[in-house]
Parts: sequence; structure tokens; C-alpha cells
Amino acid sequence: MSVNNLNLHFVVSAPRSGSTWLSTALNHHPEIFATEHRLLGRFCEVWKNNDGSSAPRITFDSYARAFAMHYFYGFMGLTYEGFVEEFQREFAGFLVDFAQTRTGKTVVIDKVTPYPGTARLVIQQINKLYPSAQIIQLVRDGRDVTTSGTFDWLLKDASGTERHEFFVNRRPKLTLERFFDDSVIEKWALNWLESITAFHGQTQIARLSYEAMKSNLAFELQRLFEVLGVAATPEIAQRCAEQTTFEKMAGRSAGDVDPTAKARKGVVGDWKNYFTRADGELFHRLAGTALIELGYERDDQWIERLPTRLELGQND
Repeated sequence: MSVNNLNLHFVVSAPRSGSTWLSTALNHHPEIFATEHRLLGRFCEVWKNNDGSSAPRITFDSYARAFAMHYFYGFMGLTYEGFVEEFQREFAGFLVDFAQTRTGKTVVIDKVTPYPGTARLVIQQINKLYPSAQIIQLVRDGRDVTTSGTFDWLLKDASGTERHEFFVNRRPKLTLERFFDDSVIEKWALNWLESITAFHGQTQIARLSYEAMKSNLAFELQRLFEVLGVAATPEIAQRCAEQTTFEKMAGRSAGDVDPTAKARKGVVGDWKNYFTRADGELFHRLAGTALIELGYERDDQWIERLPTRLELGQND
């Protein structure tokens, strides 16, 4: 399949920005199959799982580069880099053809949440390898991303911390005065920031936000369907939205929190319940310009409205 005929497009966002929710909604469209390929980023690390085990996180381009070290590509008239690029294009073509054949759908969407330090490379690779692809930038308030991400990693990296004792072990009589620590603010704020700055200079993108999806998912889906060139009737968009409410995906009402669930709470602005002034000051130093750039704040005055400490008890 020619790369110019490859009906493959990309949703790119920071983790914890609603990409799984959006992909699930897209899958309810009769012409779209959305999934996660992990094609790009040249990433390979072993990470902990929630159950305490470990497993590799590896992108296909990282595998392709290792594979090429032992392949006789020279007898094909190819260089090392040339072979790796052809291998990536051909494999993507296989994935698209496989998905189209199995689902009967014509458009394939790759959900990409770049691994740390890889966002700019991911965008560059999409532009180079799949120049006809539509890139959809999904954004969410970085403070909600940081809050959601910290909860998501409660079982991975917070054992022994007060937040782990509070939310996982539910230690009686413990009052939580700070939810974050500096290291998790830095981790999630910088990861979110790089997912925003990776798009600087990009013109051929469509942008939508988690907040707009929460406000009117059907409208945002219809707008996205038009960008992708598929049927974009209000009826189809509404049907897709109704199939992907928080209640249907999580099995409980929005606002009914489960601290360690992937779909934890399903609300906008939950960060206000967990940020102290010190957290706000640190986040602003690291990524405050992006908050303003995306319109989440006009200046840094939001920090002044934060408490100096939390007073979370087990009934909160």
C-alpha cells in the first residue's frame, strides 16, 4: 500500500488527556477504527505495572532499528536508515490493511501518547513517514493531567508516601496536607509541556480539548468527522457520544471517584482539590506559559487562590 494512499491518521496528546475516551467514541463511527500502535518515538524501557510486575514499553521504530542491525539490507540497495524507514512504512501499511480487512472500516486512527522525551520526535516522524496523515492534537488542562497522572501511578511509584497511605491503604485518622511532591509535579508538568511544544510550528493540525468534549462531545465529534472526511451527520455524532459517556465506560457516575481506576472521576477542574500554593508555583515555573498559551489562564493570579495546605480527611 502506497504511503500516499495510507488512510492512517493520528490523535496525539499527553497521557491522561482523554485519548482513550476519544478513541472509543471514534470506534463507534461506521467508517473509523481507532487503536494504539506505538509506532513512533524510539523508546524502549522496562516499567512497573500496577500489580508489581514489570514489562517493556517499546515502540516499533525502536524494534525496527534493532532488527535492522542483523538484516542484509545492503543487498537490497538500501542504507541502514533507508531500510528502517521502509520497514516502518511497510509495517504501518500492513496494520492499516489488517484493520480495514477485519473491521470493514476505511479510516484508521492511531492514538499516540508519546513517552517522556519523545513528543517532538513523534511529530517529526509522522510528518516524514506519513505526510498525508491528519494530525489531531488533543489537549487538556495540564493541572488536571498532573492530578490524573499522579492518581494513575498511585500503585506504581507512591508506595510509602502519605498519598499512598491515604488513598490506597486508607489509613485511619490520616489527614493529607499535600497530595503531590515536587518530583511528581515535575514529571507530569514537563511531560504535558513537551506534548504542547512539540506542535509549535505545525500548521496542518486539528485541535480539540478534553474540556470541550466534556461540554458537548457530539459537537466536537461532528467537527472531527468533517476533518477526517467521513460521514458527519448530527445523528452519527450523537450516537457515538451516547455510547461513550463516563457512566458507560466506567460503570459509575461522573464525580463518583475510584482513586486507582483508569477512568477515575470524569470531571473538569478536579486539580483545584489537590493543588497547594507551593504546587501551583512549581507548576507555573515549569509550564505556566503553556497554560496561558492554551487559554486555561490569563496570568499567574490563579496561584494566589490556592490554599497553603490541604485538609483532606477520609470522608473527602
